[in-house]
Amino acid sequence: MSFCSDLTRDRILECAKEEFLKKGFREAQLKDIAAAAKVTTGAIYRHFESKDELFYALVQDVYEFTLGMMDYMEEQENDSAEHLREVIYADSLEHSYQTAMKYVGYMYEHLDEFRLLLKYSAGSKVENFIEDASVRYTKNNVVFAKIVYESGIAHNLPNELDIHIITTSYITAICECIMHDVPFEQVGQYVKNIITFHHYGWYGLLGIEKE
Repeated sequence: MSFCSDLTRDRILECAKEEFLKKGFREAQLKDIAAAAKVTTGAIYRHFESKDELFYALVQDVYEFTLGMMDYMEEQENDSAEHLREVIYADSLEHSYQTAMKYVGYMYEHLDEFRLLLKYSAGSKVENFIEDASVRYTKNNVVFAKIVYESGIAHNLPNELDIHIITTSYITAICECIMHDVPFEQVGQYVKNIITFHHYGWYGLLGIEKE
């Protein structure tokens, strides 16, 4: 791709982001994006097959990073019962908070992209972002629940639907900080409240007793 072509693509993406943030995926029009970028709609189609592909180009990095992170976490969850026991009986609340804040920090570093995903993606192929992430994260929690139950750390084993519903509520709650434009200066306490609620909720649901 030539230098001039790269500049055109970058300008299209910049103008598309503004249009999608203003009108959302459904209402945004390629002709308006083209006019703002001072190109023809044909020029847009030379770079992107459709409006959906143009939208995806803006959010692809954060979308794939998030799902990839869930896959990585699934690998980490397949751990020994003894290690999980150490984690559970250590300061797991603080660990969970720090882990969540790392991702929330990433969200705020890519604020426009996450606003597109969470507030303006209806009608696009990534409109089910929260569900996509929840399905991946549910797999992690199912594995975790089975390990701690079979090892005797937990006394209850919730079914997969229960775990999925609770997992979805957690991910939705984290995403709400973007959806409701919570200032980053306030988000730490917001996330701490969510983590505390889910931390003790999981302990109660699984029947884990602190040593």
